[in-house]
Amino acid sequence: MAKPISVPSKRAQLAIAGVKGLYKVPRVQRLSLNADNPVNIVDEIGNRSHAGQTKDVPNVTLSFTRNDEGSIKLWAALTGTDATSYPAEGVDVSQLKEFDAVLYTKSDVVDDYAKSVSSRRMRVQSVALNYGVDSEATEDYTAVGTKRRVTSNDVIIDTFVTGTTSFTLSQTPIQLKNGEYAISAILDGVYLKEVSTVPATGEYRISGTTLTTGDARTSQLVVTYLANPTGENWSDISEPNFPAAVMGKDIPIQISANSIPRVQSVTINANLNPRAVIEMGNADKIVGYQVDVPQVEGTITVLDTDTELVSLFTNGTISGTEWSMGEGCYTATLALEVKVLDPCTRDVLKTVYLDSIEPVGDAYSVNVNGDAQLAINFRSVTGHLVIYSGERA
Repeated sequence: MAKPISVPSKRAQLAIAGVKGLYKVPRVQRLSLNADNPVNIVDEIGNRSHAGQTKDVPNVTLSFTRNDEGSIKLWAALTGTDATSYPAEGVDVSQLKEFDAVLYTKSDVVDDYAKSVSSRRMRVQSVALNYGVDSEATEDYTAVGTKRRVTSNDVIIDTFVTGTTSFTLSQTPIQLKNGEYAISAILDGVYLKEVSTVPATGEYRISGTTLTTGDARTSQLVVTYLANPTGENWSDISEPNFPAAVMGKDIPIQISANSIPRVQSVTINANLNPRAVIEMGNADKIVGYQVDVPQVEGTITVLDTDTELVSLFTNGTISGTEWSMGEGCYTATLALEVKVLDPCTRDVLKTVYLDSIEPVGDAYSVNVNGDAQLAINFRSVTGHLVIYSGERA
């Protein structure tokens, strides 16, 4: 069969295998999955050539941007939350968990996969939420990991919500180059280790299509592996229950219940600073990640019309006669609330909430034949960024 001349974006899909199973990510506008292999050249005295080289585990980075259509499904998949029974109290950024990422490529001839790229045990490093007055709202995610595989076979993701310690895979797994039969197995949110003997706690074994765990399932088991199933398995991504995108006109901004006029843009950045836990004698080197308190910060830009916003940030009220950014201590607790509305019904689809923000800088600018703008940089005092489904409870 002749090779295609290229792979257009309509023949690529991003899928996530998290604690709750498979989720194909809609509205993706840009994505990249990169691997950097650290290599150290080794020299020696008395040799005019290099003696060789040492290789460390790869650094794998997944980055993607998607239009914010108002759904919490991706956030639920990344935090291990059930999207169908999403918590009324919302889900905080600190609850982001590890996941497997899969990039599928469709054949140019039939509705089947031509290639799959899998990346195991990724950890979200940063999240950026962007809202503009004349643009679609977007979400940017960056995740890091150490293991990436490219294969002509299909990456299969099975999710089990029944069974105790014995499970039957939907396909016959193909053995990997490292001798194992699964890319990963996540039992109740915990990555298990594959063994060839009777599995103990924290372990699993695959024989044929039977997977046996050393621990009993209480919630879900998610298994990612390679197989070569029959039939045509590609299906287009579809999310018909939400708008294609949401523009700034449908995104009201509030600070401590005060509606802010003339907002031009809001950006919210959350850095989770994942710290790899490594050990000697382990070919994968990294056994997992620890995450400290996230650092959440951002910028709100408005047309400069009066002194209310400066007063609100410095004094906690919209009234006052003198303000100096950074002078004294801030006694007011300001909350930032971003609502994403349905463009047709104006119902609240999703709410982004920061419970306590404080200014860390500002910038005033004006150009000839333009409007003066004030940009205030802020930081979350608590490190919380909570996503609600619909209105904030």
